[in-house]
Amino acid sequence: MLPTDVSTAGTPSFKPHWDLYPRTYIAHKTSFPLIDHMDGDLNKDVWSDVPWSEYFDDIRGEADAPDDYRPKCGELTRFKAIWDDTHLYIGAILHSDFETQAHFTERNSPIYQKDSDFEVFVDPLGTCHYYKELEVNAINTVWNLMLDRPYADGGIEHSGRIAKPGDAEYYEVFNQKTATCVIEGKLNDPDEGATWSIEIALSYSDLMAHVSGVAPPTVGSLWRINFSRVERNGDINWTWAPQIVWNPKEKRFSGFVDMHRPDAWGYVVFGGATSDESNDTATSFESVLPRDTSWPARLAAMNVYYAQKSFHEKHGMYASKIEDLLELLDSAIISPFQIQITVGKDSFLVSVTGNFDGTIITVTEDRYLRVKPVVTKETL
Repeated sequence: MLPTDVSTAGTPSFKPHWDLYPRTYIAHKTSFPLIDHMDGDLNKDVWSDVPWSEYFDDIRGEADAPDDYRPKCGELTRFKAIWDDTHLYIGAILHSDFETQAHFTERNSPIYQKDSDFEVFVDPLGTCHYYKELEVNAINTVWNLMLDRPYADGGIEHSGRIAKPGDAEYYEVFNQKTATCVIEGKLNDPDEGATWSIEIALSYSDLMAHVSGVAPPTVGSLWRINFSRVERNGDINWTWAPQIVWNPKEKRFSGFVDMHRPDAWGYVVFGGATSDESNDTATSFESVLPRDTSWPARLAAMNVYYAQKSFHEKHGMYASKIEDLLELLDSAIISPFQIQITVGKDSFLVSVTGNFDGTIITVTEDRYLRVKPVVTKETL
């Protein structure tokens, strides 16, 4: 989907929505069989021309980070990505000016609770349900898990840490590969830190497990994604895209120490091969920064979602009319749309129409966000 802003006369402006669009990384397609050459070393030719992401920063974003907190080695953390027909590949380098912990050796251990930790989160459909998380430490111990919904919405972990094959809560990956490499310094040394690098191959078959209606990516696909680095038993949280969402109590968008807000994650765009000059689709596609055209309506739906949660906290019920939520909403975000609310005893369904691309967005009380595509004569 290409970025579209609406500014013609008589049409609502979506500028406030685009101003809040999260970070985007364009991953180019590769023909190099990287899956067979992974060792954690990012000096391989395949990575040489791949652009770096922006540097990581405090999970809350600059405005809400503590005044005295400037993560110097965190600011040196960044990633790069490429893809092929079976995997999305991530490479990252992690610098540290303090002790780099690496103790867990058993697969599916809770890495972040003790070790220096690099994390990847992926939500292919952007529904906030059945998203995947990978954690890796510097000695290549991994923890894979799936959340059926965010913890705050009653979600539970599905993994090999808490369940066995055949159990309802079991989730495991079968085509993933990871590799790490210590570049400088020593691990578990109280007098110095270590700089380490990582290569990750995320299999689409693993990422799409338990998710219906999603296909392997093609040029132009957009998936929700985020990256986190956790240090010092979770006291330090650095992310690529800060976890900034609407805060009804403060009437502003603010940052939270909570990676399990998939609606705040960034986007990875699956771009064409940079060397394929004959690929007109890829060339025109990458002449502008690709964006999710459903974003304005997504943002409006989540604005109402957070307002409903705040309303329920105060009144013990969900609001049945948008008018009852006005003091908890951002008027600039919801004003371009028509919003309908249906409530049950302990549930709600919000439907947002009026997006310029014709999509309809719905969200429920458990943060299940869906995009209903445009209906045309060709699709009837």
